[in-house]
Amino acid sequence: MTLEFEKVVPQVERMGRALAAQNLDDTQRTLAAWEFFLTLGDLDAIWTRIKLARERDAGFRGAAPLYEAINQAYPLPSAPARATILAADGSQIYPNAHGSALFYLTNIGVFVFHHGVDELPEQITEPRLHYSPTELHDSEGHLIANEAVNARRNVGEIEVLARESWRRHEIPAPLLAVRDGPLLFWVGKDVPDGKELQDRYLGVMVWLLDTHAAMVREHGHAASLVGYVDRPTSAFVVSLLHLLSLEASEVRRTALDTNGVLEGLVDQFLMFKLLKPGERSALLVQQSPQNKRYHDKGESYEIAFFYLNVGSSGDYHLARVEMPMWVARVPERVDEVHALIYHQCQVMWRYPYALTRADELAVVRSHERSQLNELIEIELRRNQQQVEHSEKLESKVVRHGRTTYSQKHK
Repeated sequence: MTLEFEKVVPQVERMGRALAAQNLDDTQRTLAAWEFFLTLGDLDAIWTRIKLARERDAGFRGAAPLYEAINQAYPLPSAPARATILAADGSQIYPNAHGSALFYLTNIGVFVFHHGVDELPEQITEPRLHYSPTELHDSEGHLIANEAVNARRNVGEIEVLARESWRRHEIPAPLLAVRDGPLLFWVGKDVPDGKELQDRYLGVMVWLLDTHAAMVREHGHAASLVGYVDRPTSAFVVSLLHLLSLEASEVRRTALDTNGVLEGLVDQFLMFKLLKPGERSALLVQQSPQNKRYHDKGESYEIAFFYLNVGSSGDYHLARVEMPMWVARVPERVDEVHALIYHQCQVMWRYPYALTRADELAVVRSHERSQLNELIEIELRRNQQQVEHSEKLESKVVRHGRTTYSQKHK
């Protein structure tokens, strides 16, 4: 059965008209939000309203300013003459109940870039094969969900990143450790070892702060941690605008469950008007239970962020750059992060070069997955284990035309 396009085309046409009307409405609301945004120069007044929302437990999840005006752009500073940039990324093979053996694999790649010096980059990979029943099943004996593998891979990424950062803490230059995605780490109910993973993650944050303290003590340079979020769809600033638009008597959880007339808008629309290439927004802190947990661990661990236009020559491309407070509270460290991240994005067209290379190191390609499965089957037979293939899996392979039964079993 093929897709009947004559039935789909009228629906596509209706979709186009609906999106056009929606975009017109979004443009008008964005202009109103922008005009209101430009009036917000009083940090004390902003904090008074945020504290009121906290006192009333109103569930505010928007942004709070640090020490900079929120409606101003901050220019690109000069990059340090030398720096060590470490980027980590990971990929995985999920457990497959229809395979010849039950396992999952994570592969973590770290790329080390020596900024400002004529040294070859370093490449590190760390594949980990997991096959024990305790790793593959929850407490009730059910096969773990893919979300559990993702969570374990995320913790593994930052652990390897912290280890490799510590190994280079004696280099007399700033160190920038970068991971792909947000720094705030939390897990859902589908992750059986969620609490242990969150504790491990916070432990790694302590390790990275120790690396920073050692570098400052030994040669006066910082070790900064960054989470890089490409094309963010967050609405933290929009939520702040909504809070500030309310009367004090209206600051209640019911009013903050949505962003009111601004619902559906994201910060990118505001940043597009505010930031020229190379400029960043003010430093901001998301108000959330997850971030409060980091703050309660210690003020240095709370996560702050700024938006950065990593485009060039009139081009626009937004990123959100997250960092712990041990970086955010010192303007010189923020300048180093700002300049180095922007410089990295110019090497590889609007995305950090080191992260691009880390992703290339980490990705497990389809032919490598096949080769790994073959190695596992050979080893099972060598150990007198019966190798069986799921009939369901075989039928899928035949149906999608990737191979035939006879080809697979030559």
